[in-house]
Amino acid sequence: MNRIERYLGGVVLGHSLLVMLVLMVIFSFFEFMNQVGKLTEGYTLGLASFYTLLKVPVYSYEVFPIVLLIGTLMGLGSLANQSELTVLRVTGWSIKRILWAVLKTAFLMWLVMAVIGEFIAPKSEAYAKNMRAEALNQSFSIGSNSGLWVKDEYRYIHVGRIISSQDLRDIEVYDLDQGRIKGLIQAKQAHYVNDSWVFKEVKQVDLTLLPADQQLPARIEYSSKNLQKMAEIFPLKPEDLTKLDIETRYLSGWDLYHYVAFLEDNGLDASSYLLSLWRKIATPIVVLAMIAVVFPLIFGSMRQVSVGQRIFLGVLIGMGFHLINQLIGNISVVYQLPIVLGALGPSIALLLFSWYWLRKVDG
Repeated sequence: MNRIERYLGGVVLGHSLLVMLVLMVIFSFFEFMNQVGKLTEGYTLGLASFYTLLKVPVYSYEVFPIVLLIGTLMGLGSLANQSELTVLRVTGWSIKRILWAVLKTAFLMWLVMAVIGEFIAPKSEAYAKNMRAEALNQSFSIGSNSGLWVKDEYRYIHVGRIISSQDLRDIEVYDLDQGRIKGLIQAKQAHYVNDSWVFKEVKQVDLTLLPADQQLPARIEYSSKNLQKMAEIFPLKPEDLTKLDIETRYLSGWDLYHYVAFLEDNGLDASSYLLSLWRKIATPIVVLAMIAVVFPLIFGSMRQVSVGQRIFLGVLIGMGFHLINQLIGNISVVYQLPIVLGALGPSIALLLFSWYWLRKVDG
């Protein structure tokens, strides 16, 4: 970057950080007030404050595109009001060159947020949920009272309750042979010890199909035995169980990729997770679209407007795009439309519209 590019990037970065700070204060305040209503003897004010702090990386990653839009609109708008952009144009800087200078800073900011979204936010979200659940003496929550079903290659596994990522209750394992149940394992509880699951208070049932003969028809031979404990291979590890309790948009791209593969291998619907994965892949396009839509506004009919008007317009565009993006993505899942189109379509449409509008303004 040359000096002018660094100056433009610094202006955008400074205003974006200011917007991020304001939004994080607002989000944290409402989250903290929500947690205050759940205080108990175990879940103290200090834990509620810590929970709110752990949610900051999650919120910052989620609102980054809107923050970038408003920050760029405010930063370049202030330069336009002071005629600094006009001076740049007079000295030979085209709109596209200014756009490229701003995009360099925007993508550096996106790289930082991508690291937060991939490595920090998922761990922070998982720890926050577990910490609050333990303080409130809640069982590990996954979906509904029906527990968790997992399909392995030769087994169906049902977990009645998930107390924590390393403590399971009321487990049933159905062993299959060519589509028929050949055995059943029932365990009152299971603990993860030394990198393996140990079932306790186990009842093991074996079913054997005996063919018909001259004296007796086909029949099933039944035998059972009780065991105090036994080692058992379970297809999910504690970290996988923890991720199941996190909303899909908070999972890292790597975790989403592996979980989509797991669901597809087990013949389960992975469309919502696939949508979240493609939305993460589409983030650079969203960043580019958010920056591109600012330039026709700045160099068009909004050269001289107040900061409040720019903030209002930025919020309007950002929230409108977010709602449309969510709507189209969810419609693609519900009506089984191409997931890639639902994830990439809105951002590509906004980018093409912004580029067309910018070419008209640039003349």
